[in-house]
Amino acid sequence: MLKVKGIFILTVLILALAVSGCSSQQENKSESAPSASPAAAEKTSLDKLKEKGEFIIATTGTYPPYAFHEESSDRPLTGFDIELLTEVWNRVDGVKVTFKEAEWDGMLAGLDAGRFDSIHQIGVTEERKAKYDFADPYLISYPTLIVLDETKDINSFEDLKGKKVYGNNTSIYGKLAESYGAVLVPEGESLELLKTKRVDAIIFNNLYFLELKKSRPDLKLRAADEADTQEIVALPLVKGGDGTVEAAFNEALKSVKEDGTYEKLSVKWFGENVLK
Repeated sequence: MLKVKGIFILTVLILALAVSGCSSQQENKSESAPSASPAAAEKTSLDKLKEKGEFIIATTGTYPPYAFHEESSDRPLTGFDIELLTEVWNRVDGVKVTFKEAEWDGMLAGLDAGRFDSIHQIGVTEERKAKYDFADPYLISYPTLIVLDETKDINSFEDLKGKKVYGNNTSIYGKLAESYGAVLVPEGESLELLKTKRVDAIIFNNLYFLELKKSRPDLKLRAADEADTQEIVALPLVKGGDGTVEAAFNEALKSVKEDGTYEKLSVKWFGENVLK
């Protein structure tokens, strides 16, 4: 009886040791196996942009002092936005900026379809924020009502009822003019329309007005009114990214502001430091 009992105890000990050995082997195997991290292998939005190599910004190419051709259309694009945004993207390794000219009316559709990565001189609105992701603002201005000096019956936005104003109802300025009862004239070149009195007024921002006063003294313009609402200008991107492209742009923009480059460009194009 004692002999059987001893055999039973020995058997239990052997089984316990076997189980312990298997458990130890499994733990060692678990410790030595490399941990899988699928997320680490996924490419970020910035990685994909660097693979493409360029960030394409849509522009009309007819909007001084931001983006335009000096003297003739065969001259390279120049302007505040051209120089500033080129400088910013030059500070993002692996990415160069390209400006692609297009008609304004098709720009947002082109952005949605992926023909452009962004559009410059876009005002940030709640409606647009619902559809697009925006980088940090690179310019802040105020909508300004611009008329010829000789125009005496327009001295505020309230005076626009029934007046002809250059613009279309897809732009912030066009919508602003319509809200005061103006009749929009979407076709033609804004300054030529104003000069020839085919429109009674144009609405752009105060920075554009500063540039016009400096570069076009022949037009004899005045600012009839200025809106209190800030116009915040930033680059829109189609939603769905992970924020890495915006973060890279924001960091580069910050460095451009901190080292004085932004101030130099604003003085060059507007005659004063607009970074306040």
